[in-house]
Amino acid sequence: MGNLLEDIQVFKLVKGFGVGKYFYYPEIRMILLFRLSQFFFQYKLLKPFAYLFTNLNDFLHGIWIGPRVQIGKGLSLAHSRGLVINPTTRIGSYCSILQRVTIGGPNVIIGDNVEILAGAQIISNKRGKGSLVIGDEAVIAAGAVVVKDVPANSIVAGIPATIIGYRDKGDNWMNYLENEKNINVA
Repeated sequence: MGNLLEDIQVFKLVKGFGVGKYFYYPEIRMILLFRLSQFFFQYKLLKPFAYLFTNLNDFLHGIWIGPRVQIGKGLSLAHSRGLVINPTTRIGSYCSILQRVTIGGPNVIIGDNVEILAGAQIISNKRGKGSLVIGDEAVIAAGAVVVKDVPANSIVAGIPATIIGYRDKGDNWMNYLENEKNINVA
């Protein structure tokens, strides 16, 4: 449950402080239901509850993140209606995912501090031991369709996604928020 505590810290950083925000914004509820499904999935007798929470998240918020998906701490979901993530996906720490994103196909690995903007699609056709890899601190632009590996610190856009630029190491969304609000999460 350490990941959930860090998720809450990131939520506070993004949305600000105040108890009312926990009831108003659905993002925290989406993350809570996902983390609960992950927790219950660890225990054979409780696995049905894991899928119950996954389906509840789908029903209430329109997102499908199965309990087998591995996501690091500090997850940020914003306006995430329409989010679908394949069960074999591994996502690093402090990633931000916006609405209508699809992460499909087997063996997708997403690094730390990655930003996936609205309507992006990450589609893997890698089978067996191969993986589609999104490097640390990459940005997947809105509407991009990623079908091949994305190097660290790169910005990709288009259909199919191509590199349109790079950003400096450490120039990511979390550092921007921490500097903007003068708060250190980690």
